[in-house]
Amino acid sequence: MDIATSFSLLNNSRDAIVEAINKLDEKIAPPSLLLLYFSEDYDCNILQSMLTEHYPNTPFLACSSCQGFMTEDGYIKGQGLALWAINDIVGAYGTSIVSSNSSIFNIARQAILKAINNSGRIGESPALILLHATPGNEEEVIRGIEDVVGKNIAIIGGSAADNNVEGKWQIFNQEQQTQQGIGITVFYPNCEISFSFHSGYAATEYSAIATKVRGREVIELDNQPAADVYQKWIQQKFEANSSIINESSLNPLGRLVGTIHDLPYFKLAHPLMVTQTNGLKMFASIIEGERLYFMTGTDERLITRAGRVITATNGIKLNPIGGLTIYCAGCMLKVQQRMNEVAVYVNIAMHNKPFVCPFTFGEQGQFVTGENAHGNLMISAVVFHRD
Repeated sequence: MDIATSFSLLNNSRDAIVEAINKLDEKIAPPSLLLLYFSEDYDCNILQSMLTEHYPNTPFLACSSCQGFMTEDGYIKGQGLALWAINDIVGAYGTSIVSSNSSIFNIARQAILKAINNSGRIGESPALILLHATPGNEEEVIRGIEDVVGKNIAIIGGSAADNNVEGKWQIFNQEQQTQQGIGITVFYPNCEISFSFHSGYAATEYSAIATKVRGREVIELDNQPAADVYQKWIQQKFEANSSIINESSLNPLGRLVGTIHDLPYFKLAHPLMVTQTNGLKMFASIIEGERLYFMTGTDERLITRAGRVITATNGIKLNPIGGLTIYCAGCMLKVQQRMNEVAVYVNIAMHNKPFVCPFTFGEQGQFVTGENAHGNLMISAVVFHRD
């Protein structure tokens, strides 16, 4: 069993995917599964057709990434694409993409059932589910998946991204491509796996109840306009209808998930903008009545945290084959000038084994307590280990 990666920085879509394929073929036998991460500049029709032509018997899932990616070769900024491959003749893998007018819950059910069917392991629960949906309603996607496979199967992943939150994200596999849908990969690997899901933030003394919520907009906190409360906490003033993605990236809102050894841990929601009604539009859904904590982070935590998450993933296992890491695009943009340092920490934690890491608009993972969740400004990782 082997894992390998390759990448290309060429601008032309055909030249880039051909270069990445040629590099990959030098490292690994015909893959059992391929993952592709790419910037918004590429033509998905060309990428899809070239992968299907070169790997006719290999399932793949592709997802757009924000302004680059990481591999074991370092941080790649700007336009580029990266391939991740696993060769596992004993294991089984399947992918699916579903996009329809049905409810998100039903689309998610269809997607996981289709991926399992495509893997050839009908009736058998996968060891791992990789989720790449387009942004919005990720909590409902997780609920739909769990309705089929239960809540014990780990879901990791990240929502498709573009460079500037303009809706130019894309997902595709060998069968379909879409800008609004759900992409899933199921893993039945012939090895051990471990995973981790964390943020690099701590709660402050400030918190409030979400007293009025509409969709992903928090309208009121403690019966006051949500933006007024948040601006008081962060000690900055924002204009209505203005993006606050960068300003809020070190101060998201957290929801308490539980405690580990008496220490609380949180899933995060990233404020996107101040609305016309002085509410806060979020990248994650908030439930009315939830207590929201004003969180704080630092550049140093964001830089070192990815390596720590992978170290936590490894646990006492010290023989990784390779892995996948999901790193929030908001975190990446906040520390973009120091992302080479992030890549170094991840490489050390991965024992210099092959990995790929896209930058996503929302992260999914399983907390140590076993709960699958969607959050923002999070880091999710899975490591594959030799027995």
